[in-house]
Amino acid sequence: MSQGRPREFDIDRALESATRQFWAVGYEATSLTDLLKVMKLSKSSLYQAFGNKEALFIRCLDYFQNTMANDLLSKLHNTESPRQFLAEYLEGVIDEATRKSGRKGCLLVNTANELAQRNALVSAAVAKGSQHMMKVFTTALELAQQRGEIRTVVPAEDLARYYFSSVSGLRTMVKAGASRAELEPIAKLIMETLS
Repeated sequence: MSQGRPREFDIDRALESATRQFWAVGYEATSLTDLLKVMKLSKSSLYQAFGNKEALFIRCLDYFQNTMANDLLSKLHNTESPRQFLAEYLEGVIDEATRKSGRKGCLLVNTANELAQRNALVSAAVAKGSQHMMKVFTTALELAQQRGEIRTVVPAEDLARYYFSSVSGLRTMVKAGASRAELEPIAKLIMETLS
């Protein structure tokens, strides 16, 4: 039995390109033509490797959240201060307000706002991604509590939910055009709450 032609493209690179496209303009505004162009694939190659547009988008959400969570865990494990890690993450969100390359926001937050209420598969993928991020923030908060950087006895999981919802709100404000001057006092208040 023939195995067919071997794949001539890098799956991760194709996923990264599609993820950037969806992230830049959203699911609805991304056409199949856009995807074929950025992924440098033929229509048949895209369908054989990823299925339809929705299936590709779910794969992109998974790729995005795995990449982001792994990058954050690496930064967390290489920092001397988990509390500072959390503060720097907020600063990174705020930095987007001054970027010339545009205010993309977070792919998970954008997707939750655009599609999650209308598509059960997308909703499940967003929930999975959110749980990945929550684990990172819970780990950071547990470490900060263990080291005495955060003294509250509120469970780390509850603090992580608060932090995550605050980050999501900041990201929405960035996408809506809020300035650094408007966002910095909010980030400061978030960190003061985590004391």
